[in-house]
Formats: sequence, C-alpha cells, structure tokens
Amino acid sequence: MKLLRLVDNISISYAYRIAFLTNFYREPLLRKMEQEFKIIRPEWTILICLYYQNNLNPRDICEFTEQPRNTISRAVYSLVEKGLITQKKDQEDARRKVLTLTEQGREMYEAIMPMFEEGEREMLACLSKKEREQLDVLLTKMVEAVPNWRRF
Repeated sequence: MKLLRLVDNISISYAYRIAFLTNFYREPLLRKMEQEFKIIRPEWTILICLYYQNNLNPRDICEFTEQPRNTISRAVYSLVEKGLITQKKDQEDARRKVLTLTEQGREMYEAIMPMFEEGEREMLACLSKKEREQLDVLLTKMVEAVPNWRRF
C-alpha cells in the first residue's frame, strides 16, 4: 500500500490510525452485508442496538451512534417494512416511539454478526493474547472518557 506510512506522519496519527483500521475492517463487511442480506449500515446499527437493548427510541440510537436523526428515521421505516423491528408509542411519553426487535430481526442479526466477528478475529490476529488484553483496557478507558470530550 503506497500511503500506509502516511498514518505515522500525520499530525493526528492516533485518530487517523483508528479510522484507518475501522475503514479496512468495516467497509468490506458492510458491502458484503448489503449484497447478501439487503441490510444497509444505518439499519445494521439499529439491529445491533436493539439486539442488546430493546425498547429504545430513535433518539437514543442517534445519541449513541452520532448518526443524524433523518438517517435513523429512514432506517427505522425500512426495518419496520422488512418486519425486522416494530415501532409503538412509548408508554411513558406518548409523543415518542419505542423500537423492538422482532424474532425475524433477531435471526437477521444472528445471521450477519458472525461475519463481523470473524473480521475482528482477523484484525486482531497479529496481537498476542496479552496485547489484546492491553488493547481492551485502553479502548475501554477511551470509550468511558467520551462523555468528557469537549464538543466543537
């Protein structure tokens, strides 16, 4: 790769390397998912969120993923049409809607996720067990610090 060393010299080398790894991990898998399962990235994001916590409202997903409200809204509509999620009024606030994964949505998630798990195994294969444990500690620390980041 001609530009591989660019990631070492750029002034934002940490962020750039994280983005570089994310792109090479995620993009081929997303393309494969779209071709094989007809699920696009925002839909996948919603399926992931609801698989681990049902009864979320779209705003929760936007807040967690930093995806625009209109993107999530379109994906919600599409997933409802595909029968992968349901949408109903929130019992605590009738102005809001909550989303729930259907059994078909759960099965779709479980059919797709192994591709991403295998991709992660491949990405981490160059690290020893100890290095993966260290990486886990460091990434967790960074994720937990996100609420303290200064917003621009």
